[in-house]
Amino acid sequence: MPSSFRPLPDDSLSRVIHDYLVEMLDARLDDTSICPSETARLLGEDLRVEWRDLMRPIREIAARLAEEGRLEVVQDGQAVNIRDARGPVRLRRKPRPNRQQSPT
Repeated sequence: MPSSFRPLPDDSLSRVIHDYLVEMLDARLDDTSICPSETARLLGEDLRVEWRDLMRPIREIAARLAEEGRLEVVQDGQAVNIRDARGPVRLRRKPRPNRQQSPT
């Protein structure tokens, strides 16, 4: 767990959401995104809770991951701050800088 990770009051739910988001992003190609509601629906089914109740905590964890530089929040194709965004957003891995090839 990164040292900057600050759990929500219910630490166990916070950790589950964090891990779920990271897992979903890891399973996607670098240039694809996930929807927070997709995450909420899948996680809600696994936890047997109403998915809508997970939306606020998922957006909070996504905001923290974005602040750490681990993901990017986009709306209409533009990077946004999820704390300010209203309406649907998508989450994707932050683009990685191109690595220079070392001479062989």
